[in-house]
Amino acid sequence: MGKRRDKKHGSKRVDRDGTLLSDDALPAVDALRDIPAFADLPVDDGQRSAFDAFAVAAERPDELRLGCVVRLDRGFPLVVTETGTFRAEHAVAFAKRRGADSETPVLPAVGDRVAVRRDEAHDMGIIEEVLPRRTTFERWRGRARGERQVLAANIDAVLVVQALGSGRDDHVLLDRIARSLVLAADCGAAPAVVLTKADRCAEGELSEVLARVASLTGPDVRVVVTSSAEGLGIDEVRALVSVGTCAMILGESGAGKSTLLNALLGHEALATGAVRARDDAGRHTTVARVMVKLPGDAGVVCDAPGLRSLPLIGHEQGLARVFPDVIEAARSCRFGDCTHTHEPGCGVREAVESGRIAASRADAFLALAREMRVSAQSLDPDIHL
Repeated sequence: MGKRRDKKHGSKRVDRDGTLLSDDALPAVDALRDIPAFADLPVDDGQRSAFDAFAVAAERPDELRLGCVVRLDRGFPLVVTETGTFRAEHAVAFAKRRGADSETPVLPAVGDRVAVRRDEAHDMGIIEEVLPRRTTFERWRGRARGERQVLAANIDAVLVVQALGSGRDDHVLLDRIARSLVLAADCGAAPAVVLTKADRCAEGELSEVLARVASLTGPDVRVVVTSSAEGLGIDEVRALVSVGTCAMILGESGAGKSTLLNALLGHEALATGAVRARDDAGRHTTVARVMVKLPGDAGVVCDAPGLRSLPLIGHEQGLARVFPDVIEAARSCRFGDCTHTHEPGCGVREAVESGRIAASRADAFLALAREMRVSAQSLDPDIHL
């Protein structure tokens, strides 16, 4: 694994994307751009009440601030409050809590509203409590003894980014979109699909891809076609992120996430990387989890490093939300244990044959449901979802 290469800039260092680095190799706070203000990040009544209750019971409550984690660099949070933006550490209580209850949120994620203590005489703050989350976007990390990894909290929408053009495998593209929609629906966020690099599509190819994607997603999911090189669809994506909301960008390396976000911001804020010609796969160019405020009449976007895999374990609720038509059709199956593949009197197969449900939707549902059953059976007996 190659070493991080920072460039000298006089007596200081800058990263590959030109961001000034502080002495501890974290980006200097005063060099960061597009950081949301605290006013850009709404706090709901439950979070404010939880903060007030925590402050009443805390020592030196005058040092506590209600903040939001807007960036994670190698696990180090950047917190914004009404009075300032600063780096923070985790209180010792977080480590103790892991042993008591492994299901309790342990470390703050990007988007978390937190109770943070800061003595004005110090540069660093201490996060003492993660306030209740409205939504939590998480995926399974690890195998039989894995755990849920929280990628972002308190998000309102998920933009599922997939690249078009050369080297695209439609089966992989549709599978990736389907499982991304399940994860988004499971956390309660509104999903939308953003297809990037449309300029690489051959004539007539784009309409065919759009038809396949629309057949899979159904009419309730917005699909936007973009080309950052041509400026196509950028305003439509921006319109998906209204003022006072936060949208997470979800996509694998090489999908064009950083390029898309640069286009939304109107300047080169994030580094972009080339993709391999043989398989159109990209390298990780986003190395931190960050929130940025879009200019003008728009909200906040959360970006994260590209995810190579999106395993589905324990996301049955999200599956039902994405495929309610398949769930409803299954209620009319003759047999309660119908697999929807060969049994007589299958309501799902009848709905597909009559055209009420697209075959691609039924196939995606069955494949993901089967994967979740097998994955759940492979977990160690003491792992509880």
